[in-house]
Amino acid sequence: MDKKKHGLIFLIVWIVIMAAGTALLFAGITRESLWYDESYTAAIVKHSIPDIIGITAGDSHPPLYYLTLHVFTLVFGNSVLALRAFSVLGAAALAALGIGPVRRALGERFSIIYTVLVFALPITLSMAQETRMYTWAAFWVTGSALYGYLAYRDGKISDWALFGTCVLGAAYTHYYALLAAAMICVLLFITMAAGKKKLKPFLIAAGIAAAGYVPWIFALAGQVNRVTNSYWIPPVTGKVIRNVLVYPFSSKFSYDWSPVFVELAFYASAALILFGIIKSVIRRDGSVKLAAIAAGAYVLTIGAGVAASFAIRPVLVERYTVCVLGLFALALAYGIGSLGKKVLPALGCAVMIAFSVPQTNYAMANRFNGPMTEAVGYLTPVIQPGDVFLHTDEHTFGTFCYYFPDHMNYYYEREGFGGYSNYGAFEPEGAMIGSPGEISADRRIWLVQRFGAPDSVTAPKWLRSGELKLVEAQKGFRIKTSWYGFTISRVEKGDKSS
Repeated sequence: MDKKKHGLIFLIVWIVIMAAGTALLFAGITRESLWYDESYTAAIVKHSIPDIIGITAGDSHPPLYYLTLHVFTLVFGNSVLALRAFSVLGAAALAALGIGPVRRALGERFSIIYTVLVFALPITLSMAQETRMYTWAAFWVTGSALYGYLAYRDGKISDWALFGTCVLGAAYTHYYALLAAAMICVLLFITMAAGKKKLKPFLIAAGIAAAGYVPWIFALAGQVNRVTNSYWIPPVTGKVIRNVLVYPFSSKFSYDWSPVFVELAFYASAALILFGIIKSVIRRDGSVKLAAIAAGAYVLTIGAGVAASFAIRPVLVERYTVCVLGLFALALAYGIGSLGKKVLPALGCAVMIAFSVPQTNYAMANRFNGPMTEAVGYLTPVIQPGDVFLHTDEHTFGTFCYYFPDHMNYYYEREGFGGYSNYGAFEPEGAMIGSPGEISADRRIWLVQRFGAPDSVTAPKWLRSGELKLVEAQKGFRIKTSWYGFTISRVEKGDKSS
């Protein structure tokens, strides 16, 4: 087969994979309602660009994702479909690295395998259908590793420029992406020093990226201080570490179709990655440096999260590791591609897909975000203009702000509870409140209480004291596959003194 025809066939195959994979990520994208984190994103991006920067500075994330999604929603609106479509584009961009830098670095076989894996890994679907920054963080981090390696190998100025751009993009998207980019820089520096390569181009590219991050340093310092003093993440246990390791084959809340199955998938992946690296080291294949950087940065990023969680305070959450998902896919693609030329790599891909399909099907067949669809259906016929919602938990506060933007949502935060978000994001339809007495007397009030919320005493106290009176009995909303459920009851202001 001549080279031109071979190239055309490769391109057609790759396009078919991209089209099928992207279609998969869009399948059922609106069947789940937004949960709190997504509602927070939806609230932030409605603000102006200066306000977005200010709100994120007062929260715990950098601003790039919110700024770019803000521009996206100006064109496509802020529907659930539009908000999540931007995350699908991030996952598609991550997969599309296969046709460019992966192909340049490793060849067509690895390019195809990498793209297939990005789409096939179950967590890709979960995060592509999540209005959060993780797929874009994975794109920037993986681009950092790929273009850093290509710049090291080929010495092209354009690759160094793309490397620096990806590092800066990662740093401004998520702090685990910043950590991963830093690990990549360290490993790349070591690789260059060991190979006696000129360090000047690397130092210039990394230095420019670092200089570009200076404007955010003060915001980062404030965020670190707040997280150090108080944050919601629970202690890191053996179960958390296990969930992190199998996360590429799991779902966003670590609900596994089969715990044993996802563990087997992880062990098989680890074995393939080690096989590819060891085989290439023995054969003195220079491309192993890319696999080593990818696998090394993946392990070091997670390891640093574990270490910081024990040394300072817990900062490791399973979904944060999606920032290095592309590195995992890249290292795994290297291992599978090292099995041979045709049959064995195809078999390796088939095995990974076989591991992934049951979990993907499980994720698509169930709802994990909670019963907001049912709540909206219940309230829409009965809610009246001017009605307001009163919340004692941030999760209901956020989701109701999104689904009922024409009604005020008031959040009472009990004394001694500092909260975990910058609630200014929910203005103007969401506001903090010191007591029910601040609500206008002519408003009908819907009291919303989350099952299992940290504050389970305030609302009952209001009702017992007479500060609020029950008008309509509580109605519960819960889905067995979700941790998020709540009750809704109509109340009116009473006389606490009586």
